Amino acid sequence: MLVTMQLSFTSSDTSEAVGQTVEAFGAALAGACAREARFEKIGELAFRFGVAHPAQLDRGKGRASYSRGMDIFFTEDWLEYDAWIGDSWPDRVRAVARGTQAALARVHKTRLSPEERAAVSRAIEREAEALALAPPERLAALGPIYAYEDGSMGFQSPAAFAAVLGNRPYREVPPAEMRDFARQREEAQQPIETVKLYKREAEQLLYREAWVDGEAVVEHAGVYGQRGSVQTHPAAGPARQREAIAGLAAAAEADGFRRVPEDKLVGLVVSTAIDGMGSADDLKRRHALEDFLDEVTGWRGLGHCDGGSIGSGSMEAFCLVVDYAIAAEAIARELAASPFADFKVSPA
Repeated sequence: MLVTMQLSFTSSDTSEAVGQTVEAFGAALAGACAREARFEKIGELAFRFGVAHPAQLDRGKGRASYSRGMDIFFTEDWLEYDAWIGDSWPDRVRAVARGTQAALARVHKTRLSPEERAAVSRAIEREAEALALAPPERLAALGPIYAYEDGSMGFQSPAAFAAVLGNRPYREVPPAEMRDFARQREEAQQPIETVKLYKREAEQLLYREAWVDGEAVVEHAGVYGQRGSVQTHPAAGPARQREAIAGLAAAAEADGFRRVPEDKLVGLVVSTAIDGMGSADDLKRRHALEDFLDEVTGWRGLGHCDGGSIGSGSMEAFCLVVDYAIAAEAIARELAASPFADFKVSPA
């Protein structure tokens, strides 16, 4: 049996350490399989690996395919990054063995007989046990990655690119901290949602909101249905912005404000009659209405516009609000003083 193994998908911080183990395991497995009879339906079984690096979030799945022209069956899998943290050679060998077994399972049943598959599997287990007891004289280590203040990162030392990068501030992230770094980076890349909180007090419904605007967090508070006051809090970067919004939300909740779940919001329709399915101008007007309602509902703490529709003799926009009566009155008043005075408000 002709079996080869290669680390094909890696980064500069992992290639030496992971490559050292893959190379040793591949040589041992190739030697063991060479003592077996040739494969019947393929000339070569080629294992190809990548490193499941925590900081690389767009990793795909392993694949398997047969190249008829080369008579090679290629099968891929991802090796566990954590196995190379520290200096345990047996852990590294076992990680490659697990990856190899997983890649072997991807080989099509039409290309390997049950006997051939079993023979390769036994060889993987046998060579893993033997190799785990024979560590190299020098165990290669994982390298750090480099995180920049703007949220980007690199796998090679910034010193190598100083002419291009200049003196951009950065920090080294060692392998042991990679999981936490990856989690924090993923959280930082998630959009920061607007916080909307409400409280009834002295027969009034009050609101407090906070959202990100550029390099600041905007705090918006007032009486439901009325324009509120606005305060801007400088906050550069996602981490500070999340912290600022969380702080404002915590202060509001301590004062009795609460979130209103989406399923508790009330539907409101703003509609007018049109001819038939409507024209291109009607559609353009409906989009302008949605923008208008976004402004009205947003700056009065009412809720938000949730899209619209057109056709069958009418066009309408839909809003989700906290209090229908107050919202309907406020929206009707704004419509009457706008280019959309022919629209009417009704329950959804």
